Amino acid sequence: MAPVLTQAKELISECILRRHTGQPFVMVEGKTDRALWLEYAACDPIPTQGKEPILKALDSFILREAPGIAGIIDADYWLLSEADALATPNLLFDDCCPDMEMILLGSPALKKVLRHELHTLKSADAHAFAESLTQNSQRLAAEIGYFRWLNETERYGLNFKVLCLPEFVDSETLTLDREWLARRLAGGKADVSSETLLMAVATLRETQPPGAIQLCRGKDVLAIMAYIAPRVYQQHFDDALPESARELFDEARLAKELRKAYEYIYFVDTSLYQRIRDWQCANHPYRIIRDFPVPG
Repeated sequence: MAPVLTQAKELISECILRRHTGQPFVMVEGKTDRALWLEYAACDPIPTQGKEPILKALDSFILREAPGIAGIIDADYWLLSEADALATPNLLFDDCCPDMEMILLGSPALKKVLRHELHTLKSADAHAFAESLTQNSQRLAAEIGYFRWLNETERYGLNFKVLCLPEFVDSETLTLDREWLARRLAGGKADVSSETLLMAVATLRETQPPGAIQLCRGKDVLAIMAYIAPRVYQQHFDDALPESARELFDEARLAKELRKAYEYIYFVDTSLYQRIRDWQCANHPYRIIRDFPVPG
């Protein structure tokens, strides 16, 4: 049996076993998502291996009409393609940010992290550095995003794991070599050429102009941040990034620090929060998130 169907069956079975507890059954995409949600959750979310098992479970006859069942996912490029799957009942996602990392990066969390890590700077300077780092990283990640979006819509099976940032992102000029990226992704595939990829991406750019955060994969943004941070710092302060801060700019470490710095008040401003509140109203008395005092 396919792994997705196997896990969906396991989720359904676990849901049935947990029904007697009176707690909602909430599925999230992975263990790091669960770690973040535990900060706010009124229940213990169930981590899965991606969104496909969640969709299969929610669409099953057993769970389709059951109260207190929900899945929280990263909508990814479905936001751009307006995928029918997003209309799945009890499926919760953010209307603007494609994944959890982008939700974190869309908040003041990075400014908070940099204030603490670069404590010798004035707050305004740390914030300006954070804004520049975010803008440049998202701009570059969006360029990769066109290829990821194309790969999802056309199912080319491109292998993005072969990419190495220093090979196609110039850390001095903060520019990306789109032609090199196309050649690297098309390498070894007989059914698609780099020219075809570039032409298709050019068409997508007309559909969705550069700059939209929906083009960005959060992990790409974090990896680019880690790579270009020394150059952006040097541009801002005409000095080298302090050695004490260099360990922060590791993709996994930065993601962890952002999760720790993310506050409930930031979450309240997201469309995902409103979707969850609407779900709770429709599924009373089940609750996904606890009530926290929100400064007025």
